Amino acid sequence: MFLCRLPSFNELEQHRSRLLWRKWLRQSLPSADEYGYVAERFNLNDLRSLLFHIYGRLNRNKVLAPVASWRLAAIDGHEIGCSYHRCCPQCLSRRVKVGKEERIQLYHRLVAFELLSDQFRLLLDAELVAPGEDEGEAGLRLVSRVLQKHPRRFDVLTADALYLRASTLRLLDSHGKYLVSVLKDNRPDLLRDAQPLFARHKPAVEQSANLRLERWDMEGFQTDWYEKPLRVIRSREIRQQRRRIGAQWVREQTTHDWWWATTLPKPLAPTATVAARYGHGRWQIENEGFKELVNQWHADHYFHHHPVAIVALWLILFAAHALFHCFWRGNLKTAVRKAFTRIHIARLLAADLLREHCWPVPT
Repeated sequence: MFLCRLPSFNELEQHRSRLLWRKWLRQSLPSADEYGYVAERFNLNDLRSLLFHIYGRLNRNKVLAPVASWRLAAIDGHEIGCSYHRCCPQCLSRRVKVGKEERIQLYHRLVAFELLSDQFRLLLDAELVAPGEDEGEAGLRLVSRVLQKHPRRFDVLTADALYLRASTLRLLDSHGKYLVSVLKDNRPDLLRDAQPLFARHKPAVEQSANLRLERWDMEGFQTDWYEKPLRVIRSREIRQQRRRIGAQWVREQTTHDWWWATTLPKPLAPTATVAARYGHGRWQIENEGFKELVNQWHADHYFHHHPVAIVALWLILFAAHALFHCFWRGNLKTAVRKAFTRIHIARLLAADLLREHCWPVPT
């Protein structure tokens, strides 16, 4: 279902009568209700072991190479779907205004853990946010599980500002890991200390044809909520670009101001590495993770609304996503990848799968 980009169990059920399945499986495909029944009873530890096995194969084949000498991971949250009627014991709730009335909206939020490299990204594990807790608490539980089972999977964790909290920093520090987190108004004490200091110092400047980078980097910031000093980096990125408005080309200038807090010491990671490779590397879990899964893999809804089924199906989706990208990057020649999009290749896989006599039948 996932590799062929089918949107639901009901869609998969439409292919039950094909001769292929009866020859290959020696029976017809199950019904959509049977899929849901089984999904509720999956062993999540077995599915996580499958993903760790995929990681082991990729690691042995040198696919997940370090990023600037450090093994990089990212963590982020994603809202799967929402409803005003269907619910389960683990649903989160919030009040939203619909027209002139206020209604209770039910939804689920999932936190994903991804390993990053320059050539490949592997979604490794996921955890649902439980009622009464925020994304940071679920993320802490997820990182704890990864560190407990496989402590050598990563060295640096990049995350949103939500994860810049003492519990996350202490957990990573106890395992010899580092955090690179976006710094926003959630930590006003750090911003209040860093802004006047950076204003009195000239930045390190990098200039190219259309991009000017101004970066500040200082260590030794003390806080009331964490006992060890932190390092703060600011990157102002001024980009010149041309846009066509009507019949005219107009040159525009855009400025982005980024702040990061990290436990990585300066001697271990220079400013440019932390800002460009680790800080901005967090976007990969959104762009090549959640956005791709939602837009191309139909992950914008519940395949089956049950807390175990939701996590189980997302873990299977992670495995399918990894296998497809292994096929795309490792089995297809460069000329093929340039000529066809990944969606087109997925459609070809679906066409082969749904033909009556596409595979040899086992005896």
